[in-house]
Amino acid sequence: MNPHISTILKAWGLNANRIRKPPDAKLAQVYLVEDGYVLRSRPFETDTPARFAAECDLYGYVAELTGFCFPQYQRCKFGARFVIGEDCFWTLHKLIPGYPLGRWFELYRMDVSVNRQVLNTLCSLHKATTGCFNEKIIDRTRLLELVSPALAEAPVFLSVDALERLGTAFDRVASYCGSYPPEAGCFVHGDYHHDNILAQNGRIVGFIDLDWCRVSSYYEGLAFTLMMLLRDYENWSPNFRWPVYRKILDYYGFNGDAAILNDHLILYALFDCAVFKSARFKEAKAFFEYQKQFLEAVCRDLTAEGF
Repeated sequence: MNPHISTILKAWGLNANRIRKPPDAKLAQVYLVEDGYVLRSRPFETDTPARFAAECDLYGYVAELTGFCFPQYQRCKFGARFVIGEDCFWTLHKLIPGYPLGRWFELYRMDVSVNRQVLNTLCSLHKATTGCFNEKIIDRTRLLELVSPALAEAPVFLSVDALERLGTAFDRVASYCGSYPPEAGCFVHGDYHHDNILAQNGRIVGFIDLDWCRVSSYYEGLAFTLMMLLRDYENWSPNFRWPVYRKILDYYGFNGDAAILNDHLILYALFDCAVFKSARFKEAKAFFEYQKQFLEAVCRDLTAEGF
């Protein structure tokens, strides 16, 4: 456990006597405190407090629109809803009643009915919030900003063919993001998968881990979840799984432009290369090596199919 956790918790009047780390929290510093709170960190940057405030305002409004539960952050003794320490931005929220639908690295275990529920809910979330925001709040560049550093490093670990396809995908997504009408903007979770979806009595009730939430195109929301479910961690096979791809789009009820969706998918596959490359958990290297092969397969197979 991070030795500074005790100091961080004191800002909220809590101690570290009853604290544990969830077994599936590989990519973030997350702790369950006294079985009633969730302590979580993200990297601190100069714009993090402003982004955090905007996130809270955004999903507070989305909660009113949809009835889903979102984290309710607690104010520390200094009055803020966060504490900055050890180059990290720490938040504390009450534990939302419910259970995660699955672990992100075990999605291959998920029952068809669960995956259908996850995609149905994603579609409902997008539809319920489409057209509810004005142009000023739409974030047309966040995905491109997230991917750009990874694209700069990609020549080190990807083939020439994959790099060419990535460049095309980036340009197409940039063009689309700059041109879709404001009324097409909707709430995008940014990290929507089973581990961040809470259910109770078989019904989805809320969402957690919203560091990347924003208002943007539904393609961004769907493409990320599509990428998560296409990976085969059961056999560690990077091959593109067309049957799974078609089922996911069917569960969502997708009737949009597959070419645009696939370009978003490619960018998210690249983004997770960067995530695993910089991760510090024990198996991170293996996940990074797999993600590279997976990205190569995505680029190759989508190109072969004319996308």
